[in-house]
Amino acid sequence: MTQQLSDQVLFEGVACDLVCWAGGALFDPFAHGLEPVRNYTALDRGWLVHYRVDARLWLDELMLDHAVSAPSAKKPRLGAGPAINGVAPRCDRERGFSSCYSGLGLLLDFGGGLLIGDGDACERPGRGSPPAWNYMRLRELVFIDGHLIEAVDRSDIAAALRERERRFGDARRIMANPAADAWRRAFAYDYRFWE
Repeated sequence: MTQQLSDQVLFEGVACDLVCWAGGALFDPFAHGLEPVRNYTALDRGWLVHYRVDARLWLDELMLDHAVSAPSAKKPRLGAGPAINGVAPRCDRERGFSSCYSGLGLLLDFGGGLLIGDGDACERPGRGSPPAWNYMRLRELVFIDGHLIEAVDRSDIAAALRERERRFGDARRIMANPAADAWRRAFAYDYRFWE
């Protein structure tokens, strides 16, 4: 598997990778009449999102290839998707997407937690998505009905796991082990980022 592109979350003026989430569903393009097509090995699900967090969770930008013919066809015809929140998409050949929605300002009623990371603390893996402990700064954002109710720095747990990985090569194994219960309980949600 190719290294995957990460959704971005703008929080406190810093663009962070969305490492994982739990507790509820985030943006669903199908609910807005979109038919995403997987055209890139680095984007398995077929769409890329940029979120913003202030006191609320917002969707600001969405990029995807939208199938205007049957998406199950071997080579579906791509085109512009429907307008979302009054914003019509544009084709962005530079980024390689048939439907790019900028300036969406779409409020999301997400209830759950987001783990966001910024700053590479070690080399990223060549495949898949980087594990949570690869980030220098790891933060947990907790929402109720789209309202931010808590932001907690979890960088100490990420640093401890990096050290385990450096010394013993077992960060994934130690998180799955009962010995790491205190670390897992520190989070508001079970993100299962160690699996």
